[in-house]
Amino acid sequence: MASYLRTEEVKTSLRVLVNQYIEECKNCEVIPQDFIDLLRHNFLAKFVFYNKADKKIEIGINQGSEPSGYPNIKVFSFPVNDTDWLDKSFKSDKNDLEFYGKLLNRNEVISSSELVLI
Repeated sequence: MASYLRTEEVKTSLRVLVNQYIEECKNCEVIPQDFIDLLRHNFLAKFVFYNKADKKIEIGINQGSEPSGYPNIKVFSFPVNDTDWLDKSFKSDKNDLEFYGKLLNRNEVISSSELVLI
């Protein structure tokens, strides 16, 4: 059976999923692969890392190439206890919503049926 979701419903479901990922980060001190995929997608990041000591998520974003040919990657750190920074990164384009739908479909807690975006 399929579930039909609007854009706002997808974003609401993603917030629930993100809270689940954050709890997993805090409890297991490891960032789930699906959360890494979400962060890499939203921020066009080159890498995502969970800093256990500072309890922060570090995201490396390519800022262009240096004259020497090496990439210029800037690292942004976000506290794991505050997800406002992540809410601002959600996008509403068709391709982004399809990605979010696939991510929600992978989660058994949120989706027991196939999600269809409307």
